[in-house]
Amino acid sequence: MLTFLQQYGAALALVGNIVVLVLASKFVTRDAHAASLVERDGRIKVLAEKVDAAEDRVAKLESEFRHLPDRRSVHGIELSLSDLKGELRAMGEQLKPVAAISDRLQEFLLEQAKR
Repeated sequence: MLTFLQQYGAALALVGNIVVLVLASKFVTRDAHAASLVERDGRIKVLAEKVDAAEDRVAKLESEFRHLPDRRSVHGIELSLSDLKGELRAMGEQLKPVAAISDRLQEFLLEQAKR
């Protein structure tokens, strides 16, 4: 065994050093790993704050839309308004003779005031 190490010891040490160098380049140090964890935690915190802000905005919008009428209610309002519009037209037609009487009465009173 001793003769084997004497003959191939330098080669084994060289191969061992190469393996250590390869492994060192493939893996990170504890400090680098800790730094990346801190950075990741910071990004997660920022994203969590953004999600919380978005949830707050969605909650505000939901509360705003909660009191608005739905599609059926709006349609009912439209129908009621069109009915009201028709009734106002009919009332306008019915008030034309009253307006004419008022005009004639005013003219009569003006003529009486001139005499």
